[in-house]
Amino acid sequence: MRKFGLVFVTCFLFAFLLSALAYAQEPIKIGVVMGLTGPWASIDTPALNGVKLAAEEINKQGGVLGRPIELKVVDTKADEGETVAAVIRLIENEKVSALIGYCDTHWVNIAAPLAREYGVPFITPGATHPRIPERTGAWLACFGDNAQAAAIAEYAVEDLGLKRGAIWVDTAVDFSVAVCAYFADALKNYGGEVVYEDYFETSWTDFSGMVARLKEYQDRGEVDFVYVGAIPSNCGLIAKQIREGGVTIPILGEDGFDTPLLVETGGEYAEGVIFATHMSLEDPDPMIQEFKKNYEAMFGNPPENAFAALGYDAMKVLAKAIEIVGTDDPAKIPEGLAQIKGFKGVSGVISYEEGSQVPNKSVAVIEVQNGKFVTVKQVTPKYLPDPKIAK
Repeated sequence: MRKFGLVFVTCFLFAFLLSALAYAQEPIKIGVVMGLTGPWASIDTPALNGVKLAAEEINKQGGVLGRPIELKVVDTKADEGETVAAVIRLIENEKVSALIGYCDTHWVNIAAPLAREYGVPFITPGATHPRIPERTGAWLACFGDNAQAAAIAEYAVEDLGLKRGAIWVDTAVDFSVAVCAYFADALKNYGGEVVYEDYFETSWTDFSGMVARLKEYQDRGEVDFVYVGAIPSNCGLIAKQIREGGVTIPILGEDGFDTPLLVETGGEYAEGVIFATHMSLEDPDPMIQEFKKNYEAMFGNPPENAFAALGYDAMKVLAKAIEIVGTDDPAKIPEGLAQIKGFKGVSGVISYEEGSQVPNKSVAVIEVQNGKFVTVKQVTPKYLPDPKIAK
């Protein structure tokens, strides 16, 4: 009986060790939803690449909790039906522990509430509406629109001496409506004035009427600049048509301008455009330069824009959260995210203060010079518009 008992215990321990080893090697599945086809591809694709690079580095270092990261990627093609289907499929069929997705507010507003219903955490690399957490439960790896709008308003007034502005709002895009509202508020706070607002929609290709109105204000000496709430697919076209229409005042914008399409489409007319974005890829910081080198080695080209760094940081922050709580249980991961403090990412230091799911980060002000994106200033705005200003 003793011999039998010893054999039984030995077999039980062996089976337990095998089971533990199998669990240790079982991948942690992370779902990634991005618009890799359509108007957001020029920022969502770099963000996805950043996620992939981070996951590869994590796995080379032994994974998280001794387990490799396995990415489950879906291109939702800038389609609402595809977005809903992808989130449900990744959660129900793939059993992902968390979701990373999108660099635009509209798509996060569709995807993240679904994830919340299923109890699966969602982190966005680059969707910047500061009210995303209260509305969807998602966490941001980026600053809020109120921060980037305030930074460019502060730079316009205090550094460039520009006070009277026209604002162009894309009424079809939540992001544009929000960032323009924050900009108008910040401009007034810094002593500036919104002379008038004009409106367009994402699908437009002819902005001649708006350009003509802007030129009339310019020629009467009533405006010093125009702030445009554009997205990656139309920012270059807008800059081109503004300049072709004889408008010479400065063009200011937001992180939707942080795309190669600005220069590819705008050409010489993009020269001098100033916009806010998340970080400078020209920063000599060794961490940033190492990121650039590794990104190019993996994808054959340097990072296209700051969204590559944001995707990278989103994956690293998520991995850190899983490490903190010691499990990939979706219900526990938010507890880990809430404990992220002073996390040094490529895109800046990420800290989630008490009760906040939007990190407080500085803003890079970029100018197009000789067809290149050149950082002219790093701004932590002195004034931050109330998030509730925007819907």
